[in-house]
Amino acid sequence: MIDAAVELLASVSATNSTSNSVAAPNYTTVIQQMAQDFVNFTSVLLGAVDSTILTIARLVYISVLLIGVLLYFTHAEKRLGKDMIKGGIVLAVLAEFVFPAVSRL
Repeated sequence: MIDAAVELLASVSATNSTSNSVAAPNYTTVIQQMAQDFVNFTSVLLGAVDSTILTIARLVYISVLLIGVLLYFTHAEKRLGKDMIKGGIVLAVLAEFVFPAVSRL
C-alpha cells in the first residue's frame, strides 16, 4: 500500500519534471486510495475477530453445558450443575442469535 503510494508520487513528480508546464500533483487520489485500503483492511480484520469470538463462545458454552450436566447427573454438586446448565443455555442463545444480530447492525 505504501509502496504503491510512493511509486505514484514518484511517477507524478517524474512527469512534472519532464513536462514544461508545472502542474500540482494530485495527492487527493493517493489519500483516497490509502483511506479505501484502510477501510478494506479494517473490514477484513473485524470479520476475523467476529468469527474468532464466535468460535471461542461456542467452546465456552459447550464446556459449561457438559460440566453442568456431569455435575448434575452425578449428584456431586446438583445445584451448581443446574446453574451451569442454565448459564450454558444463556451463553448458547447469546452466542448463536444475539451476537450475530448485533454484529450485522
